[in-house]
Amino acid sequence: MFFKKKIYNNSYKYIQITTERGEEMMTTKKSKVFLSLLLILVILSGQIVYANEAVPPKVDAPSPWAMFDVQMSSVYMLGTQDNYQQFTERASGVHLSNIEESIFKAFGVVGKSLENNNNSVTRKDVIQGLYYTIQEIIAAKKALPKQENSIENALKYFVEKELINGKLNGSYALEDPSSKQELLIFAKRVYEDLVYTLDMDSKGAFWKVSDEDNTVYLLGSIHVTDGSVYPMSKSIMNAYSDSEVLAAEANILSIQQDVAYIQQKIMLEGAATIDQIIAKETYDAYVKVVQPLGIAPEVYTKLKPWYAAMLLQSVQIANTSYQASLGIDLYFLSKAQAQKPVMELEGTRFQIDMFDSFSTELQEQYLLDVLNGEETDTKEAIGKIVSTWKTGKTDELEQLLFSKKPASDIEKELDDKIWQTRNNNMSDKVLKMLREDSKNDYFVVVGAGHMLNDTGIVKQLLNKGYKVEQIK
Repeated sequence: MFFKKKIYNNSYKYIQITTERGEEMMTTKKSKVFLSLLLILVILSGQIVYANEAVPPKVDAPSPWAMFDVQMSSVYMLGTQDNYQQFTERASGVHLSNIEESIFKAFGVVGKSLENNNNSVTRKDVIQGLYYTIQEIIAAKKALPKQENSIENALKYFVEKELINGKLNGSYALEDPSSKQELLIFAKRVYEDLVYTLDMDSKGAFWKVSDEDNTVYLLGSIHVTDGSVYPMSKSIMNAYSDSEVLAAEANILSIQQDVAYIQQKIMLEGAATIDQIIAKETYDAYVKVVQPLGIAPEVYTKLKPWYAAMLLQSVQIANTSYQASLGIDLYFLSKAQAQKPVMELEGTRFQIDMFDSFSTELQEQYLLDVLNGEETDTKEAIGKIVSTWKTGKTDELEQLLFSKKPASDIEKELDDKIWQTRNNNMSDKVLKMLREDSKNDYFVVVGAGHMLNDTGIVKQLLNKGYKVEQIK
């Protein structure tokens, strides 16, 4: 699932595991290991560590057909908590007012709702109220004259912008009462329409490569965001819609099938404990940080250093506004459910095996960097990457992620395992899509770092003679 505010469902708890290089904005006590392990995502269920966690109770949820749009309304922070309860019940003027006021706030415009009472609202009321909001914001932002707030003008605008769909009988059922989930769907569409109208959408790191019979779209993603990357450009969204297959590093929505494998990999074997393979100073610092989390000693002493580092890093990220549940990969994986097939370029087990292959020295350095790190440093680094990604300036993004070449043996090991080997494997699979599949277009979503730099997918395709076009 894909959430920002845990308004109506907090049953999805993830431990976030990240890497991608960040800018050298960190304090000197952090090495390039920490910077490289900041933004590549593998998501592990929180139940891996907290095995005795109770199953959450069943909660109110929107209808299946409305789920994704309602989730995006939550990401955009439209409305209040009351808008996200009893989704199929009738919406009132207060619910509409909550939505309108949140849209005004999102665009920095002072405005007031036309409706603010407990009477039920119809689809006509919703359309006309939101059209008024649109007109006020566009007038304020673009200094354009406002159109008359008539239902005729409102309906014309909604139809032309494809913000409303007709009923089966061809009508728009304007006099029908609006449910709360319908109101949220209209709100989401209006919010996105305003973003596109005002050219505020995210351009991303996005390319297109074609041969004579099919096309592969390449989106370099960010695995943890604060939701501000949405909506993405229409070029990105149209490419996704036009593609027959979604390809991602791993289908993290099906991770439950790998839980037993992951549990085995993250734990030390036999009688071994973490204090036996890392320095005493490192272990003491680890215990000081991990004990307040409420994890039993018999668990945290058995974790391998690489996973202990990921666990602590996930806590750091969880205390910021950035979330794995708002990652771009997860967005498209959620959108693709029951819509199009998902191809894994690596898979969860491959990624877990990669981390598990780290030398003891690299594992301890990773843990040390996380222990020495601070939440503010992590937040600043991710924020810089997110803001640059939104502009589509991939040269600046590349400078952030790859400012220096690896120097030490540990850095060289990390560079080979995180970047070189994986970039080669991913490039080979993209080439196979182009050369061997004449029927399907592919939408490929992998960490932005894998698209960039001298060994990234884009450069490897160019070296093979393909024309790779960046799209903004």
